Amino acid sequence: MTVRRIGNATIEKVEELCAAGFRPNRMFPRFDQQAFDAQKHWMVPVHVEPGSDRLVGSVHTWVVKTGRHTILIDTCLGNDKQRHNAAWNNLSLPFLDRLRACGCPPESVDFVMCTHLHVDHVGWNTRLENGRWVPTFPNARYLFAKREYAHWESERARQGEGKVNDGSFDDSVLPVVEAGKAVMIDSDHQPDPMLTIRDYPGHTPGSIAINLENGGKRACFSGDIMHHPIQVYHPDWSSQFCSDQEMSARSRRKLLEDCVESNVLLCPAHFPGENAGYIKPEGNSFRIEWDKQ
Repeated sequence: MTVRRIGNATIEKVEELCAAGFRPNRMFPRFDQQAFDAQKHWMVPVHVEPGSDRLVGSVHTWVVKTGRHTILIDTCLGNDKQRHNAAWNNLSLPFLDRLRACGCPPESVDFVMCTHLHVDHVGWNTRLENGRWVPTFPNARYLFAKREYAHWESERARQGEGKVNDGSFDDSVLPVVEAGKAVMIDSDHQPDPMLTIRDYPGHTPGSIAINLENGGKRACFSGDIMHHPIQVYHPDWSSQFCSDQEMSARSRRKLLEDCVESNVLLCPAHFPGENAGYIKPEGNSFRIEWDKQ
C-alpha cells in the first residue's frame, strides 16, 4: 500500500476490488473510438483490458489521517449486500482486514465522508450483525451532503422501499441515520482544519469533492466526477450513470481547471493502478501526470 503525504497528513488507498467492466462505448454516450485509440498506448493494460477494450475500474476507499482525525472517504460496496450486479452481490471480502493492516481499525475512524450516495460508495457504512444492518465504524460520524441525501430520500418516497440505488439507500444509509450517526452537511462544513468541501453536481444532484490542504500541498478526492482517466483527456465524456450529462461535463471541466490552478493531487474513486496524479493543461483539454510515490 502506498502512503502519500500532504504536509503533515497522510492518505492511503485501500482497495476492495478491481476488475475490467464496461466497454467504453457503453460507458460513455459521447464515446469516440478514434479519440479513445489515440490514448490507448498508455491505458493498456492497467486502465484498459487488452483485447476487449473494457475499462478497468477499482473500488476503493481513501484513508486520510490529519493528526487530529482519521477519515474515510467513500466506503465501497460492502459484504453481504444483495445486489443485481452479480460481481457485487453477496460479497465476502477482507476489506476490514485491509483497513486494519494500514493502521485503521473500525474503532479508530472519526468521520466517514461519502462524495455521493451511489451503491459503490456507501456499502461499508454498515455491516450485518445478528440479521440487522449496523454502522461499521462505531465511533464515527457519517457526513452526508444535505442536497444529496434529500434527493435520494425523495426518490425512496417515490420508488418505494429497497428500490433506490439497488437497495443501498435502505441497507447502507438509512441504518446510519436511524442510529443517530449521520450529520447532514452543507459545502461550508469543515470537519477538520485541513479539509474543505466543494459542490460539483451532475453525476448526482449533490455530488461533492473533498479537498485536503496542509504544508503548501493539496489533494482532491473527487468521487465519481470522473470514473476513468480517459475523461481527463475528454472531460465532455460523461458516463451513462450521470444524472445530468451536461452538468456533469461542466463540473468535470471545472474540477480539472481547479486542479491545474492549485497544483492539486487528484485522487478519484475508481482509477486503478497508478490511481492519483497531477492535472496539466493540454490544448483545450488536459492530461494527467501520475504520482509515482
